[in-house]
Amino acid sequence: MFEGVVLLAFTLPASAVEFGKDVLPILKSSCNKCHRDGKEKGDLNLEPHRIRKHIGSGLQIVPGRPNSGLFMKVIESDDPDNRMPPKGSRLSEKEVNILKLWITQGAELGDQEPVPAGKPPLEAVWTNQAGKKIKAALLRVEGDKAVLKMANGKIYKYPISNLDAESQKKVKEFAGNVEQEG
Repeated sequence: MFEGVVLLAFTLPASAVEFGKDVLPILKSSCNKCHRDGKEKGDLNLEPHRIRKHIGSGLQIVPGRPNSGLFMKVIESDDPDNRMPPKGSRLSEKEVNILKLWITQGAELGDQEPVPAGKPPLEAVWTNQAGKKIKAALLRVEGDKAVLKMANGKIYKYPISNLDAESQKKVKEFAGNVEQEG
């Protein structure tokens, strides 16, 4: 039926980054001393269950835009008074690249993403701007992101603008239906 079309569970670079496996260990080893357990230096708490409030447009971590939020600016700063971590070794180039890739891919929190009850997901094949197919369930729309659940159960916030026109239309229709139902 889809002759010549390859359906992929999700198309990510080979170096796809997962919050729990790749990002959380960096935060634990380099950031938790000042940004955990009730400590919120710079109004930033990096505990896994609290980090969500710091992710979004205009916040410390801007999904899809690693150079926009304060989070990466202070990590990469050469100013000794404003860099993070403030003492000890800086993050390695590999660690910085992992954090940047995580943010570029949407700063997803993986299995920690709650699935709202009562809203049936839209199972579909989505096409991105490059023509690649993504088979996933659209759970909800958060701002400019489509929250997609892959066949393997992983959840990703995918930039709607990275989808082709037809897929963007499906997402917008879904978002409109969800708003009307709620």
